[in-house]
Amino acid sequence: MFRHQKCPLVACFLADHPDEEIENMDSLDIANANLLTRAHTCLNNPIYSIHLTPWKLYFDGSKTDIASGARIVLEEPLGIRHYYSFQLDFQCTNNRAEYKALIIGLEMLVELGIQFVEILGYYMLVLKQIAGEYKCLSPSLAVYLVAARNLLTEFKETTWEHIPRE
Repeated sequence: MFRHQKCPLVACFLADHPDEEIENMDSLDIANANLLTRAHTCLNNPIYSIHLTPWKLYFDGSKTDIASGARIVLEEPLGIRHYYSFQLDFQCTNNRAEYKALIIGLEMLVELGIQFVEILGYYMLVLKQIAGEYKCLSPSLAVYLVAARNLLTEFKETTWEHIPRE
């Protein structure tokens, strides 16, 4: 019988005895009784911290004389990217378009049930206001800031990072 060095004893035992039914794990005579004690401790204590790879949200808003729009890229933890673009059907500034892109992306992630997200954008004003490093002096932008912050409370963990425009 071959055992890999990293193979836990219980897993190896179960692999070597696939047809045997085990009624009471505590009654097994296993050489490493400490393993059972550690397994019992792990199963009966809550896990306090698990770091999961977050989804990534890239956002960008823009305004021209003709129209305003929002672009969003949602990247799954395995690297699969989903691209979206939206034409905004109201008159807005560049700042509002940026916020609207962020809000749409966050709403999509909430709908998907995502709990961990990394937000990436090139527009420093929005990122700094979200982080609380810049004050929002515009009442019309404050509405968007509050909406974005409310959405952020739906996630267990969020981080944000400024990325170059290129």
